[in-house]
Amino acid sequence: MRRTKPFPVERLNAWRMHRQWLDRPFRGRGLVDLIRSVGWIYSPGGSTPYVSLWARMSGFRPSTLDRSVFEERTLVPLDTLRGNTMLVPVEDVPIALRIRARTFTDLAAQAEDMLPLARPEMDRLKSAVLGCLESGPKTETTIRDGVPSGLVREFPSTLRRIGMTGSLRLAIHLLGEEGRIVKVQTDGRLDTPDHEFALLTSLLPEVDAFELKPEPAGAALAARYFATEGPARVKDFAWWSGLHVTDAMRAAEAVEPKLERVAIAGSPDEFLIPAPQLQELVDFKPKSPVVNLIPFRDVFLKGQREIASRFMRPEHAEKPFARLGGRMLRDPMATVLCDGEVVGIWEWDASGGGALDFVLFEDGFPSDARSLIEKRAARLARFIKNDLGEIRGPSNGLASSPSTGIRDLQATWDAPRVANAPSA
Repeated sequence: MRRTKPFPVERLNAWRMHRQWLDRPFRGRGLVDLIRSVGWIYSPGGSTPYVSLWARMSGFRPSTLDRSVFEERTLVPLDTLRGNTMLVPVEDVPIALRIRARTFTDLAAQAEDMLPLARPEMDRLKSAVLGCLESGPKTETTIRDGVPSGLVREFPSTLRRIGMTGSLRLAIHLLGEEGRIVKVQTDGRLDTPDHEFALLTSLLPEVDAFELKPEPAGAALAARYFATEGPARVKDFAWWSGLHVTDAMRAAEAVEPKLERVAIAGSPDEFLIPAPQLQELVDFKPKSPVVNLIPFRDVFLKGQREIASRFMRPEHAEKPFARLGGRMLRDPMATVLCDGEVVGIWEWDASGGGALDFVLFEDGFPSDARSLIEKRAARLARFIKNDLGEIRGPSNGLASSPSTGIRDLQATWDAPRVANAPSA
């Protein structure tokens, strides 16, 4: 079918909350099915994946995710889109490896004349790293002890300024970008910074890192993106994937069956969606109020290029963003959603036994929606306290400076604060 009447953005956002299983619990068979349904989950070394899945699945337990990742290997954390670490189903690993950023490969090629190692020496170092990992996963320190010391060199400041600190770390980065080695967290949890490196062939012997060519990989990625993010624009897909806009256009055009074009009120852009979902969107009847709390870098917001102009009112456009040294950070903090709109922010206060604190952007928030938010916040607080113990890593999107906490941000826009949602 072809839709000619534009959809209001409010309907688009309510639909997105529905498609992301944030308005009711997921009804599929398990975590892999859920991630296939909502898209690859960001896993930035903190509590994000646990809270993202809790927000969508009744009775979710962190141990279920840990088992899927570290024992069953049905979900794999990989450095992929624009260098971000994401959880992908094992069948999507070849796609994720093919389209991952080649940042260090490009840097090494551009700075080849400045590298203290000639290309044959770097090739020898890479081979030595692979040989060292044949006996099992190892930390960078252990790898250093197992490769020829003459090939391990620190780089001068001119190279360090562009992110290349030394020959061993560069070799590890290059092997990662080639899909030969992967990073593995060491204690069986996704919310730890401690990691080792392992051979892909040892970790996932059934996966062929070189199976897909760039064009089929791009088309497969586009099909997954528009199935989970549509209606969306090609430039949204290009931003999310890190592909050049021209490549993103070709990939979207290669999706079969062809994507349908729809218009969004107030936007001059063309939005794309799979045909079956277009009919579902036309028939969709939003419920209100529908609320949820999502973590820092949840896929609900990170799948779209424009956040402030899409998911919040203009007068609130700067409120969810923490500051560092007076500079606004790009990612919103952990947020409160109502009917597909960002209406507040939240954080975990570890002091005094732990509590969840949240701020709503507007005074006089409707009492029925406010009551639902309070109940949802209390449930999330119990989950964090009883199942996670704490929020680890950058899961709130806060910088290290205490001036970026929500109490300090709240003071800058005079919003009411609902503090300390009970966790017991």
